[in-house]
Amino acid sequence: MGENSENMNTYEALLEKKSGFESEIKIRDFSITIDEPERLGGTNKGPNPVEVLLGSLGACLDFTGTIVAKQMGHELKDFQLEVEGDLDTRGVRGEADVPSGFQEIRVKVINIEGIPDEEIPHFLETIENRCPVDSTLEKGVDVKLSR
Repeated sequence: MGENSENMNTYEALLEKKSGFESEIKIRDFSITIDEPERLGGTNKGPNPVEVLLGSLGACLDFTGTIVAKQMGHELKDFQLEVEGDLDTRGVRGEADVPSGFQEIRVKVINIEGIPDEEIPHFLETIENRCPVDSTLEKGVDVKLSR
């Protein structure tokens, strides 16, 4: 790691396949059921992986926003986001030569309270630049699948 290795954290999630598209993800003391909706062949027992990704982005922006607001001398009292993305499912099914990931992800601020109006543009730019999930999506990261 680098010279600041005491600041480097390793996070972990354990996945166990249940049946069909249903799986269970264990993270610390939590368990999340992941599944596809019925229209995509699942049993709709939970959100699908890309929906969880969108939710993770929104939650990370909120978490980062709470930190940034405090550093700016404010308290983020309400923060509502709508996160949506466009994904061509033919890519994951191997039916077309299209990317299997999102083509675009859009985040719309529905409500924000606790940040003065004149500081909102700087606040939003700062959280977008500092959010780890946003940074990972924007810059990409090597994924190493091994056995």
